[in-house]
Amino acid sequence: MWTALLLLALPAVAVPGAMPVASQDPPFRVWFNSDGEYVYGDRAKVYAKSAHDAYLIVLRADGAGRVRVLFPLEPGDNQRITGGKKYELKGRGDREAFVADDTTGPGTVLAAISESPFRVDQFAQNGRWDTRALSDPQVRVDAESGLLGLVDRMKTPDQRLDYAVATYVVSERYARDLYPYPYGPYSYGGGLGWWGYDPWWGYGRGIGLGFSLRSRHFYGYRGGWRHRY
Repeated sequence: MWTALLLLALPAVAVPGAMPVASQDPPFRVWFNSDGEYVYGDRAKVYAKSAHDAYLIVLRADGAGRVRVLFPLEPGDNQRITGGKKYELKGRGDREAFVADDTTGPGTVLAAISESPFRVDQFAQNGRWDTRALSDPQVRVDAESGLLGLVDRMKTPDQRLDYAVATYVVSERYARDLYPYPYGPYSYGGGLGWWGYDPWWGYGRGIGLGFSLRSRHFYGYRGGWRHRY
């Protein structure tokens, strides 16, 4: 018993070669609200944070491979961010970054930082981002590789590039307002049919039971961020 008490009273001694506990926060990251899980039509929030001052560019590729720039909002806007500060990337009108309207697969956001400003002139036209210049077939094959290729064309030659990737998924969900089918009491189950609009198939009609129908289906997979020095 005395031996145990003496051991407890001894000061802690560092063990040679012991590894320090790693910080939970990476030096640079990009992430979504709702863990990147949205339903069709949701407004997605995107955040970015760097451990040190840097210049930032953020690209989004939707499930169809269409590329948009989330930050800076306009090519001529300031790219500089302050280290240690969390940024919410706003869309036009100070709204959320984008509307989750992907229907063909998961979406990808790639954020990159550099010590030098990104050169964006070749991707701009009349003071706005040129979506045709941002179009790249490689994005449809491999979103991360394609987006990184675009960012590589923007960075200053011989300048190191750090980047992080986050993926999101969009589920199919719609609700139809049901009404008695107006073209006969015996149509579609004796008047129990619906007619209305859903975002996937447009205006249509079908069989219902007099209440809202909801469908939910997930496309793709959840992903996370990755970092390269």
